[in-house]
Amino acid sequence: MPKNWKHIYSGKVRDLYEVDAQTLALVASDRISAFDWVLPDTIEDKGKVLTQISKYWFDQFQATLPNHWLREREADEVPADLAKRTMLVKKVEIFPFEFIVRGYLAGSAWKSYQKGGKIGKDIILPYGLRWGQQLPEPQLTPTTKAREKGTHDEDIPWKTVVEALGVDKAQIIRAKILKLFNEAARRLEERGLILVDTKFELGEDETGQILLADEIFTPDSSRFWWRKDWEAFRKNGAVGELPPLDKQLVRDYLEKILKWDKKPPIPNLPSELINQTRATYLELFRAVTGKEPSI
Repeated sequence: MPKNWKHIYSGKVRDLYEVDAQTLALVASDRISAFDWVLPDTIEDKGKVLTQISKYWFDQFQATLPNHWLREREADEVPADLAKRTMLVKKVEIFPFEFIVRGYLAGSAWKSYQKGGKIGKDIILPYGLRWGQQLPEPQLTPTTKAREKGTHDEDIPWKTVVEALGVDKAQIIRAKILKLFNEAARRLEERGLILVDTKFELGEDETGQILLADEIFTPDSSRFWWRKDWEAFRKNGAVGELPPLDKQLVRDYLEKILKWDKKPPIPNLPSELINQTRATYLELFRAVTGKEPSI
């Protein structure tokens, strides 16, 4: 690491360094987490894929919602051995929420729907929906932002966001991220992909400008399916499983095969799954960008 970079925090995947008073370096490791725990294994090149796919999307949507990436400074300030997995970013005050948008019924939303016919804290859905079904319209389900190891994000009602950030700011955030989700889903549709759901993090700079932060539409923060697989699944009466193109591979192994109770000790992953996860992340990158990742 450059001598002037001061390590200030390590998250589940990213290591955070202070470059100067206004600038941070986000270095994406190859660590992988599941159910709010960091697993003992790593996925080779994962951090490079996450960084490069985020940069791709940040470029695509800069006009829709600006982001914290300081792209013009990286060539001069980031060492070559870190460049493929590092993003220089503007310091922003991150909002204490995660903004999850769901277009299809899967994951924790499906579990919640099965229990009470709703997703998030208070969004009631029509009766009789099935796993994998497209929602009538994308739904925004905010959560708290867990920081401590082993703690979990909790669903909150939208009014909690409004009370914390104010009506005007909350309305801007809602409109912008739903627009981002819909536009990304449309573009991915053209590439034969379905954007199932995704997570956004946002903050504001010293001027009050709202900025996208962290990562966007990556296989760590989102779920993806091939449309051809989804159409075959629906034609088959919604029976069976849809092959995930994201971290769900690991979640499914831990939850369905190992039946892990999500408490220490944290299990290792088999080498076959590690290799499959790496291949899946690379496959998604190629499908989304039409390019090869720089690894």
